[in-house]
Amino acid sequence: MQDSGVTRSKSELRARLLDARAHNRQTSAPGEESASKAFRRLLAEHIVRSTPSGATVCAYLPTAGEPPIEPALEEVHASGRRILVPVTRPGRLLEWAAWTPAVDVVESRFGIREPVGERYGPEAFVRADLRLIPALAIDLSGFRLGYGGGFYDAALAAVSSRPRPTSNVGVCFADELLEAGSVPTEPHDARLDLVCTERGFTRIGNWP
Repeated sequence: MQDSGVTRSKSELRARLLDARAHNRQTSAPGEESASKAFRRLLAEHIVRSTPSGATVCAYLPTAGEPPIEPALEEVHASGRRILVPVTRPGRLLEWAAWTPAVDVVESRFGIREPVGERYGPEAFVRADLRLIPALAIDLSGFRLGYGGGFYDAALAAVSSRPRPTSNVGVCFADELLEAGSVPTEPHDARLDLVCTERGFTRIGNWP
């Protein structure tokens, strides 16, 4: 059962962060270009170092205002990794479709670009070698604030055994990496152990 107070706190924090992203997008085009270059270098290096050629990476196509990771995905694709991105379905379900820089995409009712082509079930996320997880904020306890749809909460819950820490990577901007306890939590909220921002990676928890 959801706690109405926690739900309200999440909604308030979500609204503030979305307003901040909208403001930053309007006022900092040079900053977005710099962030794009930083994410390209950091994510591509990490994924290539952490996975073998031919590995499957579950990622996502960023919307306006999200960290600009598409150039990083292009580099990862060029390195020989297979990239899957989400396709939203009713019931908070994510299916997955193969992405390449040349694939045709359509826009979903949530404003998400989804590739045209064969769909793979939720098990594709579980079996992936590495997963990039979008977030509006992540605190230093590892808890993630999403967009309110619950899609990634359900997907992460389906990962039956605890993955190695580098296999789930939260992605947000540096000013959205918050102090421990800043993200209101509910029992279903999953923790992340590794976060990538344009300033680098942050490890959460005690792993080498």
